[in-house]
Amino acid sequence: MSPLLIPITIEWVILVTTLAPLVLVGRFDARPKLGLTIWFLSLLSSGLAAAIALTVAISSVFTTYAKLLDSPFGSTDWQSTLMVSFAPWIILAISGVALALINQRLEPLISVARESKPLIDAASKPWMTFEGYEVFTIELPIFLAATVRGRILISKVAIEALDEHELQAVLWHEVGHIRGRHNAFKQLASLVRLLSPWLTASKALVLEVDRLAEIDADLYALRHVDQGRLTSTRRRFLLS
Repeated sequence: MSPLLIPITIEWVILVTTLAPLVLVGRFDARPKLGLTIWFLSLLSSGLAAAIALTVAISSVFTTYAKLLDSPFGSTDWQSTLMVSFAPWIILAISGVALALINQRLEPLISVARESKPLIDAASKPWMTFEGYEVFTIELPIFLAATVRGRILISKVAIEALDEHELQAVLWHEVGHIRGRHNAFKQLASLVRLLSPWLTASKALVLEVDRLAEIDADLYALRHVDQGRLTSTRRRFLLS
């Protein structure tokens, strides 16, 4: 592969990561699914471009190294040969450091998974089934509704305070999250944020994914409940 790919791919990475927050934020409120797709496709293309640049750079180093090895000892290229001969070991060291940093970045995600396990364990028996999904109650002194591993979790406080129509609105909203695979999108966004905390695009990604996921779940719920009921129920969760 031509070394010319390196500046081209790097320019694409810079273009995507700088323009995405300016162009994409707030553009897809009416079509949140499309917004989620475009966000991830843009960042995926940026990641692929970075991988191509790295691959071409490494390939160029080894190609140059092989050519310099063919030069007779003592030629005018001996300094370059010596420098390039260390390149594979330098790359190996950098890779090791990168892996350590990645593991450090991924640790918060692992911690979140560990923290969510007690909630699932505490809700060992389903309270009911809604649209084919098990609904579990959890003992928490706050209004809470969430989805974990295809299950709907709702606090007893919320169940006791909500009327039948409000509870239906909550459940349809959570079903919207499950069917929209929003948790998977949020996990991917968190991973991007952890691996590239210095990029404005990754920060915007997390915020936009959360916002678009809520809009998408609300749109799904509105197929089954009216707008006024959904709005009042959401307000009760915000004010609790």
